[in-house]
Amino acid sequence: MPDVIPKPTPLVPISGAVFVAVGENGLRAFSRDGLEWINQQVDRDGVLLQHVCFGQGRCLAIGKFGGDSIGWSTADGASWDAFKLNAQAYVGTYGPIFSADGLFRVIAEAGGPAPTEITSTEGKVWSARKPLTLDRKGMLGFDPSLRRVAQGNDRVVIVGDYGARLMRKTGAALFDIAPSAVAKNTLIDVAFGNGFFVGGGMHGLCMRSEDGLAWTDRTTGEEGEHINAMVWDGQQFVGVGQGATYLSKDGKAWRREPNESAPTNATFGNGVFVGTLWPGKLMRSTDGIRWKQVREFPFHVLAMSYGRLGA
Repeated sequence: MPDVIPKPTPLVPISGAVFVAVGENGLRAFSRDGLEWINQQVDRDGVLLQHVCFGQGRCLAIGKFGGDSIGWSTADGASWDAFKLNAQAYVGTYGPIFSADGLFRVIAEAGGPAPTEITSTEGKVWSARKPLTLDRKGMLGFDPSLRRVAQGNDRVVIVGDYGARLMRKTGAALFDIAPSAVAKNTLIDVAFGNGFFVGGGMHGLCMRSEDGLAWTDRTTGEEGEHINAMVWDGQQFVGVGQGATYLSKDGKAWRREPNESAPTNATFGNGVFVGTLWPGKLMRSTDGIRWKQVREFPFHVLAMSYGRLGA
């Protein structure tokens, strides 16, 4: 008997608060609770969606296909508008992405004297590149990639390789760079809560900052327990590491808890943590410590987020 080919699941317009997962081969899917996933769509072989965020009632995902930087934008989780970011193939990289001051914002890096930023209201038409900062003073390395973003205290904070930390106040044109960057203080992820920015990094590294420029209260954990995701769950910071989860209400005093099947990236919403493990495994947890696989996509998930679609 020939194999039965399942019928494609109908695409259903959705609105409200949802999780989104994006990844290899243009994978995109949504969930209310991290258990049931709908509107799964894919694109061509080789399409890599590496960054995703919500803003202005829309969801925006960007990545690359060969030498092109591409993306999709949706307002209902079912119908996506495709776009292209770079005018010339193989020139520059894009990401991370975030929404601030009513605009989607994408960090563009091309190995030049300083990173730049492009903006869009809906993720369809993009502005010309604008300087992100005046120079790379205080950023170590030839081309330190900027990786994760957090917002709070009326400012945006970006962390990256070689200890790079950038901060911009609401309404300001340019980011300030935190002085005295040290490679051993590189933060993999950053979150805002309880009035502070808190970041996590290699070997259980945790640091906190009130203004995004001066970072203090440096602590480290066990060897190899790299914190791949830092989340504020409304009550405490949760640093999900490889082998242990680190918990703190203030970013100063931390409690280490051995974890099980922890994902390599994670987000939080609707009272639950959702993350992913290679290849395409969707993990879910109610405490950030004990994780359970709830789904396996045909392609690996590269980025996740939680936000709102629609008005």
